[in-house]
Amino acid sequence: MNTSDQIISAAMTELYQHGFHATGVDQLSAAVGVTKRTLYRYFPSKDDLIAAVLDARDVQFMELMTAFISGHEATQRPPAYVDFLNAWGQQRGFHGCMFINASAEYAEHASPPHRQAKAHKRRVLDYLQQICAEAGLATPDRYALQLFLIGEGLIVSTQVSGYDEENFAAAHQLLVQS
Repeated sequence: MNTSDQIISAAMTELYQHGFHATGVDQLSAAVGVTKRTLYRYFPSKDDLIAAVLDARDVQFMELMTAFISGHEATQRPPAYVDFLNAWGQQRGFHGCMFINASAEYAEHASPPHRQAKAHKRRVLDYLQQICAEAGLATPDRYALQLFLIGEGLIVSTQVSGYDEENFAAAHQLLVQS
């Protein structure tokens, strides 16, 4: 792993755990084990680093999600999304969705982190539309949107209140009724 990737990886952990505004450059350079000068050589500003972290997290999340879901039969892939969120919500150190967190901290719709969050959520929804169509659902776009909204609620609920197995069971029940 090169220095740039090490910085992104360590910054991803720090920003996810502590927040974008609460995490300072001193904290980031200490977490990486480089000087601030080295940090700024690779990323001229904290905003540049945040953009790189969000880009990397987008790729990472999409790879994890698609790998998990693709391990299921086509007809089982839509509900497997809830199973993926269930497994993620139980992971130690779960602090919600980095993109939901970014859009909350950078509430202005025109801010770069907010735009990156919106683009990420669009990619998730597009993927859900794809798997719903491949599953042969009669109204794949409608079902995908419902699945997406249920998933977003599960993520936030788990972040705010902690993991609750009943929430995921209720989500599966809603999907069966749709």
